[in-house]
Amino acid sequence: MRARIVLSDGSCIEKNIEIKGNVAVLPVEDIPGNCEYVDFLYDYFTAEAGDCGYFVLPFGTQDGVYRTNFIQRQDTEFVSLFSCMGCYGYYNGAVGILGVMEGMRYDYGLVAGVKNGRYYAYPRYLIERDRPYEDISIRFFTVPGGDYSALGRTYREYQIKYRGCVPLAQRVGQDKRLKKSIDGVNVRVRQGWKPVPPLIEEQTPGNEPDMHVACTFDRVYQLADEMKRQGVANAELCLVGWNYGGHDGRFPQLFPVDPRLGGEEKLRRLIQHTQEIGYSIVCHDDATAAYRIADCWDEEYIVKNKDGSLYKRPKLWAGGRPYKVCPRRQYERFDAENIPKIRELGFEGIHYIDVMTILELLKCYDPAHPLTRAESAEWYRKIMRLSRETFGGFSSEGSYDYAAAETDYIMYASFHLDNLGKPDIADEHIPFWEIAYHGIISYNPGTFTLNYAAKGEKNRLKFFEYGGRPLVVFYANFASNSHWMGLEDMLCDTDAQMRSSVLKVKKMADDYELLKPVRYAFMDSHEEMAPGVFCTEYSNGIKVIVDYNRETFEICNK
Repeated sequence: MRARIVLSDGSCIEKNIEIKGNVAVLPVEDIPGNCEYVDFLYDYFTAEAGDCGYFVLPFGTQDGVYRTNFIQRQDTEFVSLFSCMGCYGYYNGAVGILGVMEGMRYDYGLVAGVKNGRYYAYPRYLIERDRPYEDISIRFFTVPGGDYSALGRTYREYQIKYRGCVPLAQRVGQDKRLKKSIDGVNVRVRQGWKPVPPLIEEQTPGNEPDMHVACTFDRVYQLADEMKRQGVANAELCLVGWNYGGHDGRFPQLFPVDPRLGGEEKLRRLIQHTQEIGYSIVCHDDATAAYRIADCWDEEYIVKNKDGSLYKRPKLWAGGRPYKVCPRRQYERFDAENIPKIRELGFEGIHYIDVMTILELLKCYDPAHPLTRAESAEWYRKIMRLSRETFGGFSSEGSYDYAAAETDYIMYASFHLDNLGKPDIADEHIPFWEIAYHGIISYNPGTFTLNYAAKGEKNRLKFFEYGGRPLVVFYANFASNSHWMGLEDMLCDTDAQMRSSVLKVKKMADDYELLKPVRYAFMDSHEEMAPGVFCTEYSNGIKVIVDYNRETFEICNK
């Protein structure tokens, strides 16, 4: 094995690395101070076009996990600057190799490509001329018969044994709040928002755009009653945009509860009623973004770039330009106080904090609160653990598994379940993440399956193929320039819209009951039995067979 150390002037140094036992290590002292990045090159992760087998490549949280078959194709390369999982895999038709990142695991991405018919895949560690805080190391596992299912099971075992992951069945036995939430369909209701994309980048109270009010607390009250009337036995409602300014309106400011939605008194009344009729209810929060319009705005707590400038998130949102809050300062200045304050309103269940598990971890160069990516991860995990202790559970948006041991539910494990948007080096999306984490984390499989009852039977079948917990989003299409949740929507502007939408919620809740026997089981294998026909098998022997040709599914008990 070799390490290719690329320096700031573009030159590189190559070092041979001995694999001792099954671990390859590049010591900190072997990495020069002007190092930009380090590539770990392993001969086993190469192949020729026409060879049997494939790579298993966990790219970023929006790209997901793909299989790359060793077929004839034009030269191409894809560089993912961070990976949604701490591993990558190779299978040659008989034996699999799984590389698991250990040292500097939060600072790596994946490079995969083919050139002149030769395939390659390797991790790239982003040093960026900073002193590494630990040795770079990768642990390799040889897995006989190691197809992607076997490699996924191997990674799951590693996460349980070494990374603190506890099976969901064990956790729900220890906290009835968590079990009640997990056993219900997840229904997110977007209540209010300012224009997206925003009309004004740096907003002030004097120029702030008006907030669109879509669903007041009184209307959510009626929605909960309609769900109960139509026979939705169990659900967890999540209020999005309950805070002042609506969805992403003025973070990190949350309070007062927005009076345009009914104010705090109406919110408390809604929470109490929702719980009385047998549902859980939680809210949408954020621990990453800060807008200048917030009444608590202060440059002190913003992530600083290496040159001392403020870190700006690249995409504008409802509150204008979002700046990134340093994870340490987020915990110290906001969440240590806000999380108990939110709980005092009455919320209980799986507390949702946006984007924590979908965006890459950052370094902070502020001398008052400097952080490595590993330290950023730990401060975020403190917020997650506090959420669990306070509400009963923690959830966020994506599949970034630095948070796997602290996460109970995620909105979507991947964006591209339909293979749209996949890199040229990838052939097909595979449920590798799901094999690793089903039975550890509850999840909606992807944006493809969000609101699937409104999208068509193929989307519904994907939910059964990939398992998980259904996700309903009312007013999913609030952004005028982006429709990542799909064009279809759930609405309750009128009573007729509400009844029609809840009918679809009921269908998804009934589907979830069909998968009840595997809700807390591990997903052990997934394979294509015939073109368009897939079989997913769980650790308790139950199989789910999905036929996209006939648009049917079958659940087979052992």
